[in-house]
Formats: sequence, C-alpha cells, structure tokens
Amino acid sequence: MKPYWGIITDEVCADPLDALTAVADWGLHAVEIRGCGQGRRIPDLEPTEAEAILARTTQLGLSISALSPGTWKCGLRDADAAKQALRFSRTLDLAEQLGVRRVITFAVKRSPDDDAASYSEVLDHLGAMSLEAGRRGLILCIENERGWWVDTEEAILRLLRDLSPTGLRLNFDAANFVDAGGTADPETFRRLLPWIENIHLKDVQVQGSDHRWCRLGEGQVGWDELLPAMLSSHRQIPMSIETHGPPLLENSRKNRHFLRRFEGELS
Repeated sequence: MKPYWGIITDEVCADPLDALTAVADWGLHAVEIRGCGQGRRIPDLEPTEAEAILARTTQLGLSISALSPGTWKCGLRDADAAKQALRFSRTLDLAEQLGVRRVITFAVKRSPDDDAASYSEVLDHLGAMSLEAGRRGLILCIENERGWWVDTEEAILRLLRDLSPTGLRLNFDAANFVDAGGTADPETFRRLLPWIENIHLKDVQVQGSDHRWCRLGEGQVGWDELLPAMLSSHRQIPMSIETHGPPLLENSRKNRHFLRRFEGELS
C-alpha cells in the first residue's frame, strides 16, 4: 500500500489548530485528535472549535483519521469508571460532526482487585461500545498497552476474537507491544493484521520494568523491518506519528523525516 501518514496533533503542540499550521507542509495525509489544549481531551471541544478544526483540515486537504478520548484509561472499579459511557457517547457525536470513522479506546486498566468475573465485565463494556459505534457507522479500535486487558499478543487476540461479532478492531502500537514484552516483528504484525484498523508510530527503549520513549529508529521496535511489512499490506491503514518525547515539534519533525526513507521503496 502507499503510506497513509498522519500525526496526533498534541504530539506537535497542545492546540489542534496550531498543530495543523505547523504540519501543513509535512506531506501528511491525516491527523488524529486527542488533546484539545488547555488541559482538555476529546470530546471536550467547544462547537466553534470543532467547526474551526474541520474547516482547517479541509483547507489543508487532510482527513481526521481518528479521535482518541482516553476512555477506559482506568479500572473497572475506579471512580472514573462511571463516566466512561457518557464520554464515549459524546465522542461518537463529535466523530459524526467531524466526519471521522474511527474512535480509539483503551481496553480497561487491570487492577489488583480484578477477579474471575472481571474479564466478562470488560467484554460487556467494550462490546457494547463497539456495537454502538457500529450502529452509527463508526469503528471502535482498542489500543494495546502494558497493564491493560490487551497488552500481550495472547491477550490482544483473545479479546478481539471474543468480541469479533461486534466489529471491534485494533489500534496497533508497536512500541507499547514491545514495552509489554512482545517482539514487534513482521510475523507478529501479519498475525494481528486482520484486526488492525489504525497504527501508532513511536519507539521505545525497555530496561527491566522501566521504559523510555524515543524517536523512530532509536529504540527496540525494529522499524527498519516492521515498516516495510506494514507498507506491503494490501490495505491502506492510517499510521500516526506519536512522538511521546520533548521537544515535541522538533522530535515529531525528525520522526516525519525518518518515515520519508520508506516512501521511495513503494513509489
């Protein structure tokens, strides 16, 4: 496939409109929106802000590949658990307004007090969310992360297979996968590919239980082997830079430069 590069706007700067201006000449196809500035996160945009973002992306010829509200970045019995349904519903409303097809969620944080019934509760919550997204013509993607119910390959595949009838898909984060003890090689990618709907691009150095996010190509993901495998897929999957390390603008620009190395191979 031809690359469909994007970037998460708050990996450039806090304000989405300022981020759009900064990356206007980077040769990107899309942006993913997570942070909204002033400490806010999707869906906490004012209507006028949403209209301005839509107008600016249209002007620049960019699509909005996904919205990321941070739902279920908490455990089943955390105080914030009761807020997740409303936050998700508001995100779906915003996705419809902005013409966005994908919404990303976390897969519920694991807690010391989880018991044998907890996995069924996770399936109930995420399954209901995926079905609601599908009823609106949208796609829900779960993000893999260490300490959540989808972290290892075994856990990712188990949950996605159990919820396959709901249309749930995967936002694959290779650095998070490595941080959880996995090997993000082309074979792993191909096994997960049937469920992958969105991809995050960052790198990581892991030492024991500690990790440090770093620029693409400077960590343990193995992007020189993984990216060609991703780009050889017959499907065009949005791939968003997620720098995760200051200075954000400078490092995001370097990450974009790294990706240019792979464009000539498929031209």
